[in-house]
Amino acid sequence: MLLKRNLLGITLFSLIISLICFCLSAWQVKRLFWKSDLINSLELAYKSSPANINNLYGDLREFKYKKILVEGTFINKNMYLEPRTYNGQVGFNLISPFLLKDGRIILINRGWVREKKFFNDDNEKNVFLQGILKESDKKNFFTPKNVPKDNSWFYINILQMSKYVGFNLINHVFLELINENDLNNYPIAKEPKVALPNNHLQYSITWGMLAVIFLIMNYIYLRKNK
Repeated sequence: MLLKRNLLGITLFSLIISLICFCLSAWQVKRLFWKSDLINSLELAYKSSPANINNLYGDLREFKYKKILVEGTFINKNMYLEPRTYNGQVGFNLISPFLLKDGRIILINRGWVREKKFFNDDNEKNVFLQGILKESDKKNFFTPKNVPKDNSWFYINILQMSKYVGFNLINHVFLELINENDLNNYPIAKEPKVALPNNHLQYSITWGMLAVIFLIMNYIYLRKNK
């Protein structure tokens, strides 16, 4: 009786672990399709002609991952995303509000800088910029909280940043500059190419194999203890 009870417990444990592994494998397949669509969208955006933001209204999230052209002036109210790396060096991403010609204000991720410093944009009265429109970040469990009073930012939160700069910002989205602009090379904007890893197929196979291994081990154990 005790042996049967132990066999039942081991079998249930193996089945539960196998089910969890299969679910994780299926989730990685879902992530694979999501990442593939994202990479395709970015590749198309980098190759396409930019849309002028003056012609875009409403919820701009429907235009995310599109190449966008903006004209206007930077506002000297800079923020710094941390930590961000470039060629192995730890630094920050410079985030600035940008006043568009039509009066709206959008956040712009201008690129990587080595240290926090004051950027005087008064000389840039009117500039044309190109970038990729992206949706504001979603904080995950491991991301620290932003500390606006210290100008310390770990992810882009439009509402918090709007309160910090004291302006109403275009909601939900920001513009990430790409290195196609007629500006100096600092801050260092992203290169116009897709460099996103897509390892979800390997992860899916790994979880699937673990599920099968647990089932096989359980089968062998049951055969030996019949």
